Amino acid sequence: MPSLQAKHEMRLTDAMAGLRELDAESISLIVTDPPYSSLEKWRNMGTTTRLAKSKQSSNEWFPTVPNSYFGPFFAECYRVLARDSHMYVMCDEETADALKPMIRDAGFGLRKSVIWHKVGKIEPVTCPRCGTLVTERHAPGAPGMGYPYRSSYEFVLLAEKGKRSPPEDKSVRNFQDVVDVQWIKGGDAYPTEKPVRLNEILIAQSSLPGDLVVDPFSGSGSCGEAAFNLGRSFLGFDVKQEALDYFEHRRQGWRYEDGAEAPPVTGGIFDLLGE
Repeated sequence: MPSLQAKHEMRLTDAMAGLRELDAESISLIVTDPPYSSLEKWRNMGTTTRLAKSKQSSNEWFPTVPNSYFGPFFAECYRVLARDSHMYVMCDEETADALKPMIRDAGFGLRKSVIWHKVGKIEPVTCPRCGTLVTERHAPGAPGMGYPYRSSYEFVLLAEKGKRSPPEDKSVRNFQDVVDVQWIKGGDAYPTEKPVRLNEILIAQSSLPGDLVVDPFSGSGSCGEAAFNLGRSFLGFDVKQEALDYFEHRRQGWRYEDGAEAPPVTGGIFDLLGE
C-alpha cells in the first residue's frame, strides 16, 4: 500500500533546470524516457503516429532534444543521485549507442540493459477440439517504429552510481532482463506513454519504500503512478502543460493507507528535497 508520507508532484520546467534545483545526492532513483531526436526520424517515416488527440503523425506532440543535450544532463543526474543508486533511460537502439559513452563519461557504470518486449493484451488459449481453457498468453504487440523492420522492443539502459546491493526480496531479484509488458495504445494515450507496470518493475528493483524517484522527462506521469503504487515519493519535470494536466487527471482517485485522497499538484518542489 502507498506510504502515508509519500508525496507525488510534477513541475513545469526543463529537465536540466529542474535537476539543478536539487541538492547533491538527494534522490534515490531516476527512471526516465527522454524525447530523443531519432523519434522524429521515425515519425517522419510515418511509423510513429500515437498522438493524444490524432492519429496523424504530422500533428504536434512534444519537443525533442539533440543527443548533445545528454552529456551535461547525465552529469547532473550523477550529481543529484545518492551513492549506490541506479538510473534507467528508455530509448531505441540508435540512441542507446550514442548515449552509452556519455553515461560513462558522467561517472556511471553501465549494467546489463533491460529489454522491454512490447506485447499485446492477454488472451485465452483454448483446446482446439473441446474449447476448454488451457492457459493465457500475451497476444503479439502491434508493429512499432522503424524501417525496414518494425520494432517490437525498446532498450532500457541501466546505469549505476557506486554499487547497489541486490534487493532482499527474491521475487524482485528474479526479474529477467527481457520483460513482457503490454504496450499503451488508443486515441487517449499520451504520446509514447510508458506502461505503469514497466515502471513498477524498475522501481521495485532499484529503490525502497519511502525513497524518492525522479523522472526528468515525465510525459504522461506513469512513473509517478508506479511510484505511488509501491509507496515511493515521486518528482517529475516536463516542459508541456499538457503533461501536468494529464498527470493531474491520472492522480484522481489515488488514496493513501488511511483512505485520504492524494492532494492536488501545487507546482512547487516539496520540502522533502531540502532535508
